[in-house]
Order: sequence, then structure tokens, then C-alpha cells
Amino acid sequence: MTADPLAAPPRPALVRLIPGDVPLSTPLAWPIVGEDGALLFDAGTIVAGDEARDFLFKHFEPHRRAEAQARAGTEGEDDARRGEPAAVTFDDIGLAIGGRVGLRGTGGTGSTMYASRVIGFSSARRNAERALFVTQPVMSGAEPLELVRGEQVDLVALSGRGVFRFACTVDAICREPFNYVVLSEPGAIRRLRARKFARMPTRLAARFSAESDAEPLGQVGRVCDISPYGMSLAVVTPAARAGDRLRLSFHFNTDDIDVHIDTHAIVRHVHAPDATHQNAAYGLEFESLEPTQRIALKSFMAERS
Repeated sequence: MTADPLAAPPRPALVRLIPGDVPLSTPLAWPIVGEDGALLFDAGTIVAGDEARDFLFKHFEPHRRAEAQARAGTEGEDDARRGEPAAVTFDDIGLAIGGRVGLRGTGGTGSTMYASRVIGFSSARRNAERALFVTQPVMSGAEPLELVRGEQVDLVALSGRGVFRFACTVDAICREPFNYVVLSEPGAIRRLRARKFARMPTRLAARFSAESDAEPLGQVGRVCDISPYGMSLAVVTPAARAGDRLRLSFHFNTDDIDVHIDTHAIVRHVHAPDATHQNAAYGLEFESLEPTQRIALKSFMAERS
């Protein structure tokens, strides 16, 4: 087997900020991100005052992307050209070495989904297609899935770009140096859209705003703990009340995949500032997480438990 590893794209270079770099009461010329690249404030957001800026530097390590200023003049043109692709391609999935995929065969396995991992990609063939190499599919409590050459299989993959379903044909079954499967390039690709758990302490950045606010998410908070059903969010100044709804955006990494979640949450509790942290917090319940996002959150928690 000759495989060309398709490594995840490198993170953009970041420049660390100091408080004096963040202007107040004027739209930001570039986005502010955390040390892991998580978006804290988008370009055009107004940091209202010293209190909001102090919160930013107390809880996070703000950076800007090194190329942000150079790109500022062309981003409007890029947005204008951006549209829905006519069809989803293999490159659109963003699969990476080590990524998990679910695989379902057609040889009497019914609807059972087995787990597998991406281990490589071939060089482009004459027709420009590339083969996909995966480990032999397995499932806890069952024998590994035996496939046959020429069989069509269905796969589901989670990447930083979304959840995708696609079909492949089994090109080869290999036994050396270990059991793995060579699949044809994915076809018939579709992006899937789908509609209590102990909370785990964490430290994630989240952007939010009131549900009625039509402007971009202009406030930043720190996720103190999280579960697949809700979170505790430390904020600068509590403005919402129990029962209010917030627009919420945050991201995390699980199994080397960046997962982005944009959702709505209901404020269930408002905790007053305490003497230790000097910050209020919202107890939030997610209102409309997709099932795949809940699975990703469970994976994130399992990795850190």
C-alpha cells in the first residue's frame, strides 16, 4: 500500500494581543481568537468598555490571525462570491488521517453501523479519483465486519466541516501488515442535517447574544462546565433573566476534529457574582442541538473524563 497521508490543514499563524491592541467603542478591524483559534469576537464587533475587555484578558489569551489585516480588504469580495456548491465533493468532507467513520455493509448486516478509522489516501488515479484506506470495521461485542470486494458500503463521517454520508465500493481487502480495507473514492455525498447528563468542568470560549438581537454575536463568555444538554456560562454582566433565550456559538475539539456549534439556549438560572470569581454565570439548557452534535459533545467529555 502506498498512501499519501492527508494531514489536517495547519492552523493559521496567530499574534498574541495585549489590552492596548483591543480598541473600545469602535468596530474591530479583524476577528479576535483564542490561543486555540476559537473565535471570541468577530470583525466589526464593538467591545463595549473596560469591563468587557478585562473579562476577555482574564479568562482567555486573545490573539489575532497574522494574515487578518492583509485579508481585510478582500473579505467582502470573498463573501460576495461565496455560495452553495452545486455538489459536495470528496475534498469538501475534510477527512483526515485518524478520523472516525461509521460504516454499514450490505451483506446481511442490516442497519448496524460499525466503527472504523481513516488510515490513508491514494494518489490520484487516471480519472483523478483517490482511494480511501480504512481499518477493518468493528463493533463492541461483535465480530469484525467482513466485507467482500465489489460490495457497496454506506459511510458516515464527522469532520470539522460537518457530518457527511456517502457511498463507496470495496476495492480490496488487505491482511498485511494488519487488516484494512481499500475503498473507492466517495460518491453520492450528502451533508447531514438532523435535529440527564453529568456536567464536566471545562474552559471554552462562547459567543452569545440575546435571541432578539439581530446583530452578530457580540458578547463573549467562558464555559465553566458543559454536558450534551446544557452549560454554565460565565459572563461579564448578567442582562438576561430566567426563561430568556440566547443565541450561542462555541467550538471544541474531539478526536482531532474541530466541532462548531451554533444553537439557541434557554436561561434556566442566573447566578449572581461571587467573591472569588467576581463574575455572574448563566445556567443554560440547549434548545435545539442536533443529535450528531450531542454525540460529539459526549465524545469530548469521554476523552477528558
